[in-house]
Amino acid sequence: KAIPLLLCGLGVSIAYRISVYNIGAEGQFILGAIGATAITIFMPSLPGPLYIPRMMIAGIATGAVWGLFTAIPRTYFQVNELITSLMLNYVALLLLDYLVFEPWRDPAGFNFPGTPIFTPFQMLSNIGGTRLHLGLIFALLAVILFAFFVSKTRWGYELKLLGANPVAAKNAGIKINKHILIVMMISGGLAGFAGAIEVTGVAHRLMYGISPGYGYTAIIVAWLAKLNPFAMIVTSVFIGGLIVGGYSVQTI
Repeated sequence: KAIPLLLCGLGVSIAYRISVYNIGAEGQFILGAIGATAITIFMPSLPGPLYIPRMMIAGIATGAVWGLFTAIPRTYFQVNELITSLMLNYVALLLLDYLVFEPWRDPAGFNFPGTPIFTPFQMLSNIGGTRLHLGLIFALLAVILFAFFVSKTRWGYELKLLGANPVAAKNAGIKINKHILIVMMISGGLAGFAGAIEVTGVAHRLMYGISPGYGYTAIIVAWLAKLNPFAMIVTSVFIGGLIVGGYSVQTI
């Protein structure tokens, strides 16, 4: 549970750093899962080792494009991103429902709303015989890269300036619209990455209700950590534990 929360939390936090309030991680997560699954649907004859890299890339790309659908109205038409990102969550959910109930539904699935089960080459390997999968490694690498680019690069410095004082950033020659577009692509890409990891590492198929609200819960993860990427490791595990504990309490 902590892996998708961590990646979605990273995604929303980079947008919040420049005061772009992306609450569309839920939809971007779903699009990432759809993008990864599309590789299995439309490329059924790939060599086995090529599946996971392509599924991850497809998940990141579809999430990034979905993030642009929020960024473009914000930058060019001054449309509030809270509204567009929230509305796009419902569009993504309806698209998921259409795919798993209609064209992508497993014909041998007894009318269950989901795609056929992935082949072993289309699933992330587990770690040490546990339910943990390689998505954990991907998420931790994402944290390290996120922290490096935000704190050690010129681009990261420009983000800090833009978040602290947009007027000063504009006067310093920083292209605000360009940064919003890039940040929303990264934000959506990280959430899409989470969706691709969830569908390959846990669900092993695209199905109805693939996300129990990871994109929304990730907002809490990000703010509890005060947008610190390393602190988000702790908060995502904490919130993940609460979710699992809640399920356990309901079964008693």
